[in-house]
Amino acid sequence: MYRIGDNDNPFRFEEWKNLSEPQRAKPYPGPIGGATEKCTAPPDAATAKGPDQAKIQAPLPVKEMVLALDIVTFLASTYRERLKRIDSSVSELQETRRDLVNKRLIKEVWLGKVLLLAPTAELYAILGMKSPYRRNVCDFHSFLILVAAKLIEPSPVVKYVKPEVSLGDSSSTVDLIAYLKDGNRWAYEIIHKSVTNVSANAAKLQGKGFSQMVFLCTDFNIKQRVWALIRNAGFAPEFLSTVRCTIFSSLFRQRKQLKLRDTP
Repeated sequence: MYRIGDNDNPFRFEEWKNLSEPQRAKPYPGPIGGATEKCTAPPDAATAKGPDQAKIQAPLPVKEMVLALDIVTFLASTYRERLKRIDSSVSELQETRRDLVNKRLIKEVWLGKVLLLAPTAELYAILGMKSPYRRNVCDFHSFLILVAAKLIEPSPVVKYVKPEVSLGDSSSTVDLIAYLKDGNRWAYEIIHKSVTNVSANAAKLQGKGFSQMVFLCTDFNIKQRVWALIRNAGFAPEFLSTVRCTIFSSLFRQRKQLKLRDTP
């Protein structure tokens, strides 16, 4: 035993430790400053588990943390909007963006000429947040649904929106429903890569009480293919008159015209 008294307790003693013997690692704070939870694994133990896990457990550099927090807070912000909001030079922010991409904490998502940054489930874990994705991994489709909700809800005709809503049975859902102020409902299906199930997605919306069914596509070429498939699928003219095809870029333009910005 040896004395290590301080102002609060001048008679405090602690067991003597042989520095030549291996010592038990002390807990170190988690990656977020001010967090109440602590991680019991020291950095060297994290490295021993593998480089990917080490990246998740290790704190982020300040510049990366600033951009990461901005990304999860403003999901539907374009990269240009982030440049205006974050106090950083263009070159520094681009370097920080590349660092987060290389660590697989974000993914670059191009919607026409609009660049978005999609946070992965691993980034939410680092920040101590619950992932908003319905699955345990970063789901590109789920991210687009959340972005669509943030772009659609500010519309003056929309009261509120709901993502991933069941249509009455366990195997049938609609990506997004917009509940309008006049009592009508619009159904949205997000199409970003495959168009093979477009006709089936249109068919499942028939007779569900939607005044409009919108196929929201990632680019113009996909939009053209979607409309061609639906138009040639044999649906009645009355149903086709309620179907719309649009692209994400149009929603971003509408938001700009309304002078709206992405909000938390």
